[in-house]
Amino acid sequence: MTGLKKIALATILLTGSMMAQPVLAQSAAPAPGQPQSAPAGHPNLTPEQVTTLQHDMNTALHYKLAPDVMPRLTSALKSIQAAQIQPPGRLGMSLDEQVGMVGKVPGLEPILKTNGFTPRDFVMSLTCVGLTGSLLNVPPGQATGNIPTPDAANVAILKGNPQQLQDLIAVLRAEHQPAP
Repeated sequence: MTGLKKIALATILLTGSMMAQPVLAQSAAPAPGQPQSAPAGHPNLTPEQVTTLQHDMNTALHYKLAPDVMPRLTSALKSIQAAQIQPPGRLGMSLDEQVGMVGKVPGLEPILKTNGFTPRDFVMSLTCVGLTGSLLNVPPGQATGNIPTPDAANVAILKGNPQQLQDLIAVLRAEHQPAP
């Protein structure tokens, strides 16, 4: 899996996991006076990283997606894979850190530009699609007031283009498959 896809999936999965755990536990915030801890399964995150990721999740969920974002993301990811571009990444990176890192990867900017993205647009769009898609899969009985609400226009884009969403997911998941 390329580093960029690892970052994208890690962001999506980590943030989605952080979001789902409070929902399932029915407690999104610690009791007053208690320190905030990392979500179960992510004990290496500092309280500051957890706070930043929660803020970033809310920011990404309200990022305005372009109507044609999914095919452009799919095309960009395929081109990144073909170019074998592998930027570094680490668990707990903020969206701003990811944007900065993406902007410094040699050879990546022309791919993003060809697909109509700046580094910020790319990171925000990929994160927004991942988080919004994850929230669409929360079972009705699991939804509580603790679940952030994605932008309605973004939900409409994802729901209105199920094949494009599946194509994007397939590109991301293809990197998880072992080479033959």
